[in-house]
Parts: sequence; structure tokens; C-alpha cells
Amino acid sequence: MARFSVAVAAVLSRVAAQITSPCESLEAVGLGDRLILPNDTGYNAEVDSWWARNSRQRADCFVLPRTSNEVATALTTLINVSSSASNFSIAVRSGGHSSTGSSSTVNGVTIDLSHLNSTAYNPETNIASIGPGGQWQYVYADLIEYGITAAGGRDGDVGVGGFLLGGGNSYYSGRTGFGCDSVVNFEVVLANGTIINANQTANADLWQALKGGSNNFGIVTRFDMEAIPAPDIFTDTRFLAFEYVDAMVDAVVGFADSNESIADDAFFMFVSHETTFNPDLFTVGVHVNTQGITDSSTPFDVAQSLPTLLNITTVENIADAAFASQVQSGTWNYGLTLTFNNDPRIAHLCVELHTELVDSLKTLMAPEGFFTQMFLQPLPSYRWPIGKQHGGNVLGLDNLTNNALLFTAGVGILVDDAPVDAAHAQLKAMAGKIVDFAKSVQGDMDFIYLNYADSDQSPLSTYGEANIKLMKEVAAKYDPSGVFQTLIPGGYKISQVE
Repeated sequence: MARFSVAVAAVLSRVAAQITSPCESLEAVGLGDRLILPNDTGYNAEVDSWWARNSRQRADCFVLPRTSNEVATALTTLINVSSSASNFSIAVRSGGHSSTGSSSTVNGVTIDLSHLNSTAYNPETNIASIGPGGQWQYVYADLIEYGITAAGGRDGDVGVGGFLLGGGNSYYSGRTGFGCDSVVNFEVVLANGTIINANQTANADLWQALKGGSNNFGIVTRFDMEAIPAPDIFTDTRFLAFEYVDAMVDAVVGFADSNESIADDAFFMFVSHETTFNPDLFTVGVHVNTQGITDSSTPFDVAQSLPTLLNITTVENIADAAFASQVQSGTWNYGLTLTFNNDPRIAHLCVELHTELVDSLKTLMAPEGFFTQMFLQPLPSYRWPIGKQHGGNVLGLDNLTNNALLFTAGVGILVDDAPVDAAHAQLKAMAGKIVDFAKSVQGDMDFIYLNYADSDQSPLSTYGEANIKLMKEVAAKYDPSGVFQTLIPGGYKISQVE
């Protein structure tokens, strides 16, 4: 049933309409103590709370609601004063971990959901109710108290909202699919101020569209997720000299070719330039067993006989593991992603091109002025049907039969005067070469994973014709005025997909 009546929203909006400034309008409707203004002592700290330097945009003000009703008040107020505000936009932030600027603005107001961060568990229904502003390290810590967890993020400082609305690749994905596939209900604030639930029996079209469709339909203020048992997990992280990178490629290819017999084992590998750890390129393999089994047999076994620069082996709860897994914040950060068939030729080319990228970046800045990471993650075909088994998502992967690799590359720049645009261009040129080669060996796939995508990539357009049609219909039905397409421009917009 819808909450926060349209009539109430209209009354508050009429009050605010008499004020020309959007920030003053928020104060007029009772949200003054939720505002952070440019002259407030906490303003700079709020700006700096975004993970990437390039997403730290200085909004006219920030509003930090604490309830879904306050989200509805803030949203409807800003919508109603937008017509009198020049060059005005709204941003919505959950965890602020994106580097594309999708959750921040310099010409308007940012609705920061970080105070909607509560986590609760109902043992009778086995449902974990999680706020969008929570970070996974703290969500896990709350759930561990009940002996359960959820299919969430691996890096502890990643926010709940963006992770789940973009899909969500998890250590538990071998059993549960993408994180969004475990969401049984979304509480959503619509553009007209009503608060509805979207699940398999109520607003089911919106429920499906939100599973991968991002911020095109409303503001999600609560995720109800199926909980899963939370035994301590086993993690084996091995840093190796670059000369052993072929073994890491063999391992990730082997995981992608695996079957459900090792669905409790997760793996990814990466190569990196990071002079604070090693002056030369190095490679890393990370193997996780979500049941805490320390001796499971996997394609990573061969690496156990190789000499390491560093080996970290732990058996710990998921909250501690997430806390320990965080990428440095505060850098100028650029990243992108591709997906292709599980072809070792393409994987090896990615490694080669990463080396070329590092050499090229060294011509732009000192080696200690940047770091890089190039990830390969396995996507075995047994994962594809899981989404449909959980009611369907819009990622467009249900009917695939091939094993795949998920590629991600990123550059973190540590100095303010570096040629960041040139570095970003080199990263994109690298990806272009991979796409061309993958096509030449019939290994390309038309899927861009939204949570890793660059600002000029178009993940929604890769979801398939039927899912694009569904998302367009859902956007028109639940947001007929197109607020989430125009007034909230951040992120990837279904209206821009042909």
C-alpha cells in the first residue's frame, strides 16, 4: 500500500513554492536540521565523503533525510521548485562509491541517503531489511549478530543502494546470482511522493526493473533481501611477481569453465602497478570459500606451489573480510568494464595491454603518481539461470550458454596537477583494442556491467530488446513526468537508449 499521500506532498510543496531557493525550500518544509550548507562547518567533510576525488562535487546544499517520508518530502519539494531554479539538478547518493559523478552535482541539491543505514533481520521470514545508505562492512557486522548475511559487496566501503540497483557481483554469486536477485522487496519513493513496495505480487514490473535498472524509476529507501547462513569464510590472497601472471590467467579461465561443484568458491585475479607495494608490476589471485573450507580443490591450486611476494590467508567473518578489502579513496579515479567469452587469448591480451598502459602512463606522470588495477573475474554459465529462478532481473543474461570473463580496468591518480584527461583517454584506448580483438576471435559479448562502467559506456543498452522495452514502460508508468530522466540526470538513463 502506498504511503505519504500525494495530498500531503502537495501541501508541503505549496509552502516551498513561495521560496525561490531550493535549499531554502527544504528548510521551509521542516528539513532545516537535515541540511548541510556551504558555510556550515561540516560542508567540506560531506563533499570529501565521496570515494573518488572526481565525484566530490560541491552542491548548493546537501539534504540528509533519516526516513522514507523525509526522502519523499525532499524529493517533491525539489521537484516543485525546480521550474524556478536555473540550470538545476538533483543527485541521489547512497554510498558515494562511484567515480563517474552519477551521485553528486554542482548545480543543485544532493539527496544523501547515508543516514538511511539501518539493518534489521526477521528470523520468521528470513528477510534482512537493509537501508540504501549502509556500507557493506557495517551491514555484515549487524547481520553477523544473527548468524546470517546477504549477497552483498566485497569491498567494505561500497554502498548498498548502488551495488544492488546495478546488479551486484558477490562472493556468494555462485549460489545466489547477482545481489539484486536476492531482493524480495524494494521500498520505493516515487516522483509524486508516494511510497510503495515492489515485489513479486505488488508492482512486480517495477520489482524486476529495479534489479539492474539503476536509478531510473524512484528512490529506493529499503531493500528486503533473502538472508543466507554466515559461516566464517576462507580467503587466500597471493601476491606474485609478474612473471607468474600466466598462472593467474589459467586460474581465472579455469574458474570460468567450472561447474556448480565449486559454487561456494569465488575467485578473481588482477595485475597492478602500485609502487608503494612493489616497484615492478605484480599479479594477485584471491580465492574465497564461503563455507570456510580451507582445502577445497579449485583451478587456483597450481598457484599454491609458486613463490609469493606476500600471502595472506584468513578464516574470518564476512564483515572483517569486507573491512580489509577496500581500494584507496581520495584519488582521481577512472575505470571501465567489458565482458567477453572465456577465451585465454583475450585474457592474455588484457594483461599485455595493461603493461602497455602502465608504460604509457609513465610518460604522463611519475610512476609513484598513479596506480592501476586490471581485474578478470569468472562468470561460469551455471550462474545465468539464477536470476530467472528468483523472479527475473533486467540484466539480459538469462538465456546465455557460454562461460565468460568480466574485465575491469582502473587508474587511480594521486596528484592534482596530473593530465587526468589524457590518462583516461589511454584507458579507453586500451579497452578499444580489447573489443577489437575479441570481435576478431568471435569472443565479444554485448554486456556492460553497470557497476563498473565508465561514464560514456551504455550498460542499459546491452540488456537486450525485451528488457529495454520493460524498463521504458516501467519508467513511463511510475515516473510519467520523467523526473528521473531529466531532473535527476546522474547515472545511466533508459530514455537515452534507443
